[in-house]
Amino acid sequence: MTSRPTYSEQQLELYLERIGYSTSGGRLQNLRQNIDQDALGTLGELQRRHIAAIPWGNSALHYSQHHTNSLNPKWMFEKMVSRRHDGYCMESTGMFLIVLRSLGYTVYPTAGRVSHAAVKGVDDGLYLAFNHMVLIVCIQGEKYMADVGFGNNCATSPLPLQEFATAAFIAPSEMRLVKESIAEFENPSQKVWIYQVRYNPDSAWLPQFCFSDIEFLPQDFEVMNFSVSQSRTSMFIKTVICTRMLLSLDGSEVKGQCVMAGREVKRRIRGQTEVLETLQSEGDRVAALAKYFDMHFHEDEIQGIQGMTSEII
Repeated sequence: MTSRPTYSEQQLELYLERIGYSTSGGRLQNLRQNIDQDALGTLGELQRRHIAAIPWGNSALHYSQHHTNSLNPKWMFEKMVSRRHDGYCMESTGMFLIVLRSLGYTVYPTAGRVSHAAVKGVDDGLYLAFNHMVLIVCIQGEKYMADVGFGNNCATSPLPLQEFATAAFIAPSEMRLVKESIAEFENPSQKVWIYQVRYNPDSAWLPQFCFSDIEFLPQDFEVMNFSVSQSRTSMFIKTVICTRMLLSLDGSEVKGQCVMAGREVKRRIRGQTEVLETLQSEGDRVAALAKYFDMHFHEDEIQGIQGMTSEII
């Protein structure tokens, strides 16, 4: 049987420090006790703190000399924990997978297709190719979707694989799963899980991505990662994107998000959007990444964006 990578006790301690889990001593020991007592509630707290601490973004494709992303466990840990940088879905969720496995959760990854509604703003019922990682966590005989890598519409808590199980997203928004066929299937009897959000109780549910509960393998994600990070049509190589969720003071809920896209940095709190800064230069953007996302780059990394279409000039 092929072994799956895990992180050491020391790495887990550093990860918990990175996401701000428990300020008292014995983080890892306390966490394991919490998992024994309430595995689902603890999973929810880990997911919530992860998306608030580790930004979702694609900085390495722009601010580097190599312009690549790796799914190597050591690379991901160094990048997102030691360097405190961002990661996109297969990196952030890929590391979260290894963390959960190391903590004893029964978990496996599957792949998702992102909807046109999410990437183009047009709900035409169509989806892109497989390009997203989703986790299925099994707790006491039930399956839950966990995701820490879907940007500003990322699920803020685990969702049971149950139809129409609506949960709070970022108030007044809500999220849910439905199980339906999609327009491009030739056999409409085939059904997949569809993650949907709506921005208030009066608005329409919008599909974000669809997935099945079939396990995908590391080599599958290597192919997806190469396509997403290197294809000339990928949005990830056209612009610099960064998002971080914002927690309430007691850390019990996600209250909003800070988003940088193009030349603007915005903060959204409970449905209200405020422009924090308009970026006029690369210097402005590098400073904004440090100020709002606590991401700091070496000089050679900053120089890596020169000549790219994403450079602010």
